[in-house]
Amino acid sequence: MNRRLRNIHSALKQRRLDALLVCWPANISYLTESQSRDSYLLVCRKEDIYFTDSRYSEEAKIFLKGNAKLKECNGSVFKHIAQTVLGFKLKKVGIEERYLPTAEFARIKEYAGGKFDLIPTHGIIEDKRQVKDNRELAKLKEAARITALALEYIKQFLVPGVKEVEVVAELERFIRYQGARASAFDIIVASGPNSSRPHHLSGERKLKDNEPVLIDLGVDYQGYKSDLTRVFFLGKMNVLVRKVYDIVLKAQELAIRRIHPGAEMAGIDRVARAYIAKKGYAKNFTHNLGHGFGLEVHEDPRISGNEASALKPGMTFTVEPGIYLPGRFGIRIEDMVLVTRKGCEVISGSINK
Repeated sequence: MNRRLRNIHSALKQRRLDALLVCWPANISYLTESQSRDSYLLVCRKEDIYFTDSRYSEEAKIFLKGNAKLKECNGSVFKHIAQTVLGFKLKKVGIEERYLPTAEFARIKEYAGGKFDLIPTHGIIEDKRQVKDNRELAKLKEAARITALALEYIKQFLVPGVKEVEVVAELERFIRYQGARASAFDIIVASGPNSSRPHHLSGERKLKDNEPVLIDLGVDYQGYKSDLTRVFFLGKMNVLVRKVYDIVLKAQELAIRRIHPGAEMAGIDRVARAYIAKKGYAKNFTHNLGHGFGLEVHEDPRISGNEASALKPGMTFTVEPGIYLPGRFGIRIEDMVLVTRKGCEVISGSINK
């Protein structure tokens, strides 16, 4: 049994649960230290059981490495889960309330026949995932390196007449050749007025001279995700665009300077937001300053003005202030940071902003 599973066993004991049924892929991948697919994991004081079907059983035998016992399921996986719980004579089984669909909950409960209880839980594994170990950090840094390299490469492709979706396609091709499994999310290429939409869906619009092109890119490297945003410019940058860009960049710099162990997350958000407000654009910064990344591109911690938790060494998150002027343009600058024992490390690469 690995250290991560031992930690969850301890958490279950504290909560007086006999087991935890894990269904969220990122959480299963974290506990098994592998890229889980179509599976469920029963973390149990007696024995940890990994449920999957014949499509994935062969690979599971390789990557489980004794961390859990493989249970190949023919027929209903929910019946197998219930039978295992009944066989172990368990009474209180925690479930991931945010992730277990109602229909699946009902099936397991039906097979339980009232002989054990399903107890909603939240955050047992996610709380542990916030602090990355050295193996995770190595993968995240490689994901960041590939992403920064792709953003540097794509500059030569950004010319008037090229469609947003064509830029997306070229980025997809490039990152795979660099070792990424896929993009971490739908790549955002937002040109001109489209850049005022924080999560624009890249489309058929052609890039034009003398306008910004916002690119938000992340890659999946061995299950771990990156997330970077840069704004490029075709032709000349007008005075207003330059002004807004400089404000966003300064806001990011001020926030990054405040990052260190023990710092309040809300305070990091506030320092960037206050600077943008001081410059007259309070209403144009419409989202949180940042979010955690790891096995998911958006995970805890959340860097928002409402989050009073303190930063810990090993936490990774984005710092991404933005100003969006509807119908005109938007500027967002996003970097990936690691909280170190003494302060903060920007792990996004060295691409020029």
